[in-house]
Amino acid sequence: MNPEDCWFSHPDEWHPLLERWAQQFPDRVRLHAFPQFGGQVVRGLTLGDAGAERPVRLLAAVPHAHEPAPTAALVDLAFQLLTGAHADGARAALDSERILGHCLLTLLPDTNSQGRARSPSRVWNGAVDNDEFLKVAFGEAADGNRFGRYPEWRFADHSPRRVGIVYEEVEPGFWVESNTSRRSTHTRALDTLFADYQFTHYLDLHQHEGDEAALFPAVFDDLPPDRQAGIRAWAEALLAGWEAAGIRHKGSYIPYRGQPRQQFFKDYWAGRCPGMQKLTSESRNNRHSQTDEPTPLGRQFLSAAAAIRATLEHLTGSG
Repeated sequence: MNPEDCWFSHPDEWHPLLERWAQQFPDRVRLHAFPQFGGQVVRGLTLGDAGAERPVRLLAAVPHAHEPAPTAALVDLAFQLLTGAHADGARAALDSERILGHCLLTLLPDTNSQGRARSPSRVWNGAVDNDEFLKVAFGEAADGNRFGRYPEWRFADHSPRRVGIVYEEVEPGFWVESNTSRRSTHTRALDTLFADYQFTHYLDLHQHEGDEAALFPAVFDDLPPDRQAGIRAWAEALLAGWEAAGIRHKGSYIPYRGQPRQQFFKDYWAGRCPGMQKLTSESRNNRHSQTDEPTPLGRQFLSAAAAIRATLEHLTGSG
């Protein structure tokens, strides 16, 4: 499998594939569409028999527009499960029959198409340094420094030189971050689809500028022991998947512990999707924050795909 030929990250590259699959596999694919302000649409698909009892109902989503590797990996996953091959035609190793026999699977490869469509690059592979990359991601403030990170903000209050692609405009001049604002299209999609499918698990796919990590939910310490044990076992499966792929990682932990951003996540999830287990996968992006080592496209794809495969094998026993 050649990752270069399996890399679909911008909306105009992979949205047409979903329409094609819906026509080719009408009994196996259900399409989802969530319009955004300004004309873009967030698209996704559900694979498997929604009317059948499934022990696992998994949602996998990519909220951030500057993190394209998991988008490409999810699109390639759909190729494998539907056609038996990767996007480049190489034979797939996944046991699609067993996976879809045990799991209803909903994929949201990019829940901020508006931001991704504004991205100047299909992949962040170290061609620019992290300072410039993060200005593209989060924006450039009026003074030229990197713009701040807010769940919600108004352009008139900040007047940035450049709006980061991580943000979604939900009404004129009002911008939100997908996974911390309840006004985002990501949130609308998550709530709508949870009401339809009552997901048991949610894999939140991200990238950052460091070694791979499996991140526990912000409320992990407050969960009962059996829920903690289930999430720990899932996280261990991701770490083992990266190790098998020769990718170093820094383990599993609760991010932003004691910081305001941890409270953002607690507030965001309060009362939402009861009973659903959540885990976040962080693959490496652009340049390593400590070593400044570039992260090639193939390395990014392998990492995101390993996390997805490890999740499916762990939850369905298909390994």
